[in-house]
Amino acid sequence: MNWNSVIDKALEVLRTSDKGYVLMDMYNNILTPEEAAFNKIQVTPYNALKFIQTQFSAMGLDISDKHVRIKLIALLEEFERLQKERIK
Repeated sequence: MNWNSVIDKALEVLRTSDKGYVLMDMYNNILTPEEAAFNKIQVTPYNALKFIQTQFSAMGLDISDKHVRIKLIALLEEFERLQKERIK
């Protein structure tokens, strides 16, 4: 798994979460309650934040640590600033 797919999956989880929970089928596909009911698919509720933390931890990043998140935001902002300067 690469970072791009982990980030995409985390964004999908956040977009489809309802009160912090997502519904997943046995193949780890994220479904809305409507999709699950219409297609009669058995789903299991998962804590969205815990799911995201597990995904990032598997890649070696402890996203639950506030200091790590702050440093990551600072890194991305500095990277963007340098990219803009380089283009000029």
